[in-house]
Amino acid sequence: MKAAYADPPYLGCGQKHYGALHSAAADFDDPETHRALVERLSDEYDCWALSLHEPSLSTILNMCPTDVRVAAWVKPFASFKANVTRAYTWEPVIFRFSRNRTREQDTWRDHLSEPIAMRKGFPGAKPAKFAYWVFEGLNLEPDDTFHDLFLGSGAVTEAWTKWRARIAPEQLEIV
Repeated sequence: MKAAYADPPYLGCGQKHYGALHSAAADFDDPETHRALVERLSDEYDCWALSLHEPSLSTILNMCPTDVRVAAWVKPFASFKANVTRAYTWEPVIFRFSRNRTREQDTWRDHLSEPIAMRKGFPGAKPAKFAYWVFEGLNLEPDDTFHDLFLGSGAVTEAWTKWRARIAPEQLEIV
């Protein structure tokens, strides 16, 4: 099976958070760039997951095929900024599944409570437990092909290598 995970600059945040890191980051401030990404995911991959932020959920969800499912990454620790009266302590993740789960497999939950990755050197880096949750949600197998479309810190690709070797996610975290 061919699978992908996409964690692009969130709609409206490209230039602000990633402009200095990537020349095409500002392109993701345009909804049409996200539409093209959803189309690419749907055309090229059997299953996929897409991270986004809550303010863009209604826009991007309307671009998706009708068979997707929205899950939640709940961040029990989040930074609170001055003059922010409503904190975003969760992020939606849109999943498009392909392989069914069996009754013999553990039930996968459509939410994960896991703190943000700390000290990864790249804004928005995902923790290993998040990546493992995505792999399990997509019901991947070690011999599947997996593409991390936005490498960023490289944490998800590193987690895929470790997940395939069945190394516990706790062994990946650097505090």
